Amino acid sequence: MFPLYDESHIRGKTPWATIFLIILNVALFFISLINLDSFIAVYGFSPKGFFIQEKYFSVFSSMFFHGGFLHLLGNMWFLWVFGDNLEKKLGKIKFLSFYLLCGLGSALLYSFTAADKTIPVIGASGAISGVLGGYLILFPKNKVRALVPLIFIWTVISVPAVIYILIWFLYQILYLGSDPFVAYWGHIGGFLTGILLIKLSGKR
Repeated sequence: MFPLYDESHIRGKTPWATIFLIILNVALFFISLINLDSFIAVYGFSPKGFFIQEKYFSVFSSMFFHGGFLHLLGNMWFLWVFGDNLEKKLGKIKFLSFYLLCGLGSALLYSFTAADKTIPVIGASGAISGVLGGYLILFPKNKVRALVPLIFIWTVISVPAVIYILIWFLYQILYLGSDPFVAYWGHIGGFLTGILLIKLSGKR
């Protein structure tokens, strides 16, 4: 299922932090096309680079680079669909802090589960997974308009956010280890961090 938009969009405030994150990710993606391999080597996150080579900045810099246009487009669309309501609930500064902490939680769990701890990874997926985790706690009854495949055709249906996000999470678990180029453990780490942070904040 691919989310199209949130039917329960909170009106009124402009989600400037979400817009800022999207613009920053897009800008850095096009800048990185100058020499993508070099940018990945410098700014990508790897357990070895973080713990042994002390590239501590990479845990955050890696969140803002992507390996391809579809990788970027998918992440930014999920951020736009699920990030705006969350930002309006938390506020701009708290949302940005929440986003970065989810990325940190994603990287840490990935560090302990990665088979090869020398390969650098990039992408906002871990932080955005945290956004889904936060959304699950704060807006479980919201409806998400989604594109769904049914045998040979695609159809558009409304899905409760709790159902959509739990299916997404089940997908992460089922595909663990299936693709060495996708950090599914990082997605899980970010998702669980997002849930934990919202629980600790006492938001309802």
